[in-house]
Amino acid sequence: MDHRPYKVKGNKTGVPCIRYADDIVLLAKSKRASKRLLESSTKYLGGKLKLTVNREKSRTVSVFAIRNFKFLGFALGRNGSGIYVRVHAKSWKKFKSKLKGLFSRRSVQSIKPNLEKIKVYARGWLNYYGIASMKDNIEDINGWLYHRIRMCIWKQWKKPRTKVRNLIKMGVPEDLAWQTGNSRRGHWFTTHTVTVNMPMTKERLISSGFYDLATTYQSVHVNY
Repeated sequence: MDHRPYKVKGNKTGVPCIRYADDIVLLAKSKRASKRLLESSTKYLGGKLKLTVNREKSRTVSVFAIRNFKFLGFALGRNGSGIYVRVHAKSWKKFKSKLKGLFSRRSVQSIKPNLEKIKVYARGWLNYYGIASMKDNIEDINGWLYHRIRMCIWKQWKKPRTKVRNLIKMGVPEDLAWQTGNSRRGHWFTTHTVTVNMPMTKERLISSGFYDLATTYQSVHVNY
């Protein structure tokens, strides 16, 4: 995607423009100027260039209005350091929903193939959105995904005796393994406990094929 501003043909003053295929964002300094620009550009595109302009999607809006402005899955933010690119809330929701579907706890018969599916999808997603500032968000979703994988593994073990036996094999003291393995708590709650987190470390999950999102994001984002 080419983010470089350029002068719009037919406009003598020239305005900053971001374009990808037939999606165009024209930037103005004020709401009043943006309305004039919308009117003139619509006439130019529809009249001189004979292009069909989508009237429902064509509107004036602040680029910092997270609920209203979205361009190719991105939004813009502003802080004391200046303006930055971020992932739109709808894109985050879609990303998490896709990950949830790829690692459904209703189908946990085989963990490694699902880990590979997550790797392929997440790698493509991060390569696309890596330009955005999202360190805290990606760490949150990374932690959620680790927890979900532990939960699916825990559910895969099914019987209490299997859980106890596997925990002991992974280094958990026998009394704690017995207590946790026979717990009547739900899978999501149980896999929040130290007894389950202690053997199922990040390092162990990564060696089993988990694609660490936070680590990958750091390397991708630096290269932009």
